[in-house]
Amino acid sequence: MHITTIHHVHFHFPPQSREALRFFYATVLGAQERHSTDRQQLLQFELGQQLLCFSPHSQAPQHGAAQHVAFNVQGIDDLKQRLQAFDQIFIENHSALQTQQVYVKDPAGNQLEFLQGLA
Repeated sequence: MHITTIHHVHFHFPPQSREALRFFYATVLGAQERHSTDRQQLLQFELGQQLLCFSPHSQAPQHGAAQHVAFNVQGIDDLKQRLQAFDQIFIENHSALQTQQVYVKDPAGNQLEFLQGLA
């Protein structure tokens, strides 16, 4: 077996944060929403070639600091400007490996990491 790429990442979200998640991913991050036809009321967003899926769950699990998804990006300064324009709180880090990292949590508490400069 040879794994070529990740098909999708799946998170839970509290049902009351549905519209906040839509706004965050579609408007703040500029992701394309895929409309799901299933009865579970999934939310799906395309970020580049990656797919993020969300299913409503009344008791979403607690998120530890280490639990996150990381994206390689180009134009991290544009991302920071978008986050600032929408008053999103984020953490920025410049590592010794000559990478820039931005960490932000979505409205459901899922942590996202964006990296620029990592091969």
